[in-house]
Amino acid sequence: MRCDTGQANRLGNRSSNQDRSAIVEHKDSLLLMVADGMGGHEGGELAAQEMINKMTLVFQNEPMPISNPRVFLEKLVLESHDVISRIGIKRRPPIYPRTTGVVCLIQNGMACWAHVGDSRLYLIRNNEILIRTKDHTYIEELHQNNVISESEMLSHPMRNYVTQCLGGPNEIPKIAVSEETPIKFDDILLLCSDGLWNATDMNELIKLLDGDTLEKAVHLMAETAEKESYPKSDNISVLALRLLPDAEIDAFGPDSVFHALAEDAPEKSKKPKKFKDKLNNAIDDIEQAMKEYASEIREEKDKKNKP
Repeated sequence: MRCDTGQANRLGNRSSNQDRSAIVEHKDSLLLMVADGMGGHEGGELAAQEMINKMTLVFQNEPMPISNPRVFLEKLVLESHDVISRIGIKRRPPIYPRTTGVVCLIQNGMACWAHVGDSRLYLIRNNEILIRTKDHTYIEELHQNNVISESEMLSHPMRNYVTQCLGGPNEIPKIAVSEETPIKFDDILLLCSDGLWNATDMNELIKLLDGDTLEKAVHLMAETAEKESYPKSDNISVLALRLLPDAEIDAFGPDSVFHALAEDAPEKSKKPKKFKDKLNNAIDDIEQAMKEYASEIREEKDKKNKP
């Protein structure tokens, strides 16, 4: 799988950074993760880090390819929730660390994602937002019911209230899991904490993804969001992945057989010897295969010639 990736993280106007993110590769599959520790409760950074640690461990020990991505992602979230809750309870006195999170599995040209809380995933195609996850918040419910617009969500007094999270006293969080979704070349999958999308208009921010490497682009996005939301800027985490086509073979390129044949002509005898050797070896292999399968080839010819 060929892809361009980028990750950025900024402290914002906060005393500590409770965001965590990671891109993990296992064989031909990728796992993208963003966790946003909830600062209003003790141990937010602990919860975020444990989510990343647990999901990474489970993913790297899973047989590939994953046969049922939706079930697998639910397992990741639930096991992460259990780990975070157990660690908090073992503290003396007990604490209830919490985090929101979003995770995306990419394999075989398909993406599947899950989230809890208001950490988001965006699927961006042709510089437009094709899909975004729906937050587990009161203001998302208002938006989905057409009570407020998306732009009004940025300034609503309840914009920081989430209804679901990993960890905390709740036994099982509500998990939103997508269907498997085909991703095309040049599509961008962007995962982020609310410090990014809550700062400014995402339709404007995604314009920064066009024309540069994702590493540079996501850093510019995070920097812009931090400036736009100052002096109330939150921790900001963003990671992005763009799927690239496999390297195309140029039939007339410098390593091609056609190019070697052309340059073997007397008036263009400039080809290095190693390329001629490759061509001769390829011809020898073909001749050897024809000898080995001569009887099968004759039988196929006879079948075709029969009336």
